[in-house]
Amino acid sequence: MAKTEKQRPLGICDLCSSQMPTHTVKGKIRRYCSRECRNTANSRAGAASRTRKLHERIAAGSWVNPAMLRPPTSAEQAARARKGRLREVAAGVWRNPALSEAARAKLSRPRKHSGALAEAMERLKQPGVGMADLTPPQQDAYRAYAREMQSRRRARWTDAERAAARKKWREAWRKRRTP
Repeated sequence: MAKTEKQRPLGICDLCSSQMPTHTVKGKIRRYCSRECRNTANSRAGAASRTRKLHERIAAGSWVNPAMLRPPTSAEQAARARKGRLREVAAGVWRNPALSEAARAKLSRPRKHSGALAEAMERLKQPGVGMADLTPPQQDAYRAYAREMQSRRRARWTDAERAAARKKWREAWRKRRTP
């Protein structure tokens, strides 16, 4: 690969046209004022061949989207979302999504559950709280709800799923029965 010659007069950067010393410490003619200018110029010079090669790989079908090789983790996505939100806050354009009309309408609707069941669900969300910490009416309401949900889930099972579950239950029962 042949080295390109200096384009601008001595003492002027080939990329940004700023003033600079004419020669390096070793006596060579200086082309760029800084490493940033040199790296940018080299990147721009190779961009055409990189683009051509990329188009050839796409046409041949050998190109794979890098995002598919390693999709972002939930932590990376959360970090990106946080950065965006902080940028909006700094710019003064962020608005709390809970204050929108749609969110207010949703939040003002009655909750799905009420009474002892709602209280039980709220208590069980707290860390370290179990069924023993609930009052007897809350326990009864939660157990009835759990049984109802379990029966609904089982009603949607296919015959193969039902057979697999029965096999698993029989195996567990046999393990409990054998000493």
